[in-house]
Amino acid sequence: MSKEWRGGSDTRWRAFRAAILARDRYTCQIQGKGCTKTAPLDGGHVDHIVLLSMGGQKYDPANCRAACQACNLARKKAQPQHEPPPKRVSSW
Repeated sequence: MSKEWRGGSDTRWRAFRAAILARDRYTCQIQGKGCTKTAPLDGGHVDHIVLLSMGGQKYDPANCRAACQACNLARKKAQPQHEPPPKRVSSW
């Protein structure tokens, strides 16, 4: 689990995370540069394919995949950050 994840962890997330890692056989599904190829229960990550900030669903198994720490954090850095809609400054 990423230390940068600000949402914290609860019982529901830990159970969901364990199910995703088991479904993907504790194998990183991204396998990018520097990949360790494993996503163990202790230390493996669950990657949200569509970022939560971009409208992805946190508990949707179709939006999640097992990832090693290196791949998940590298992917996070490469993703464009969600920009909020511009605020209205004045009205005509």
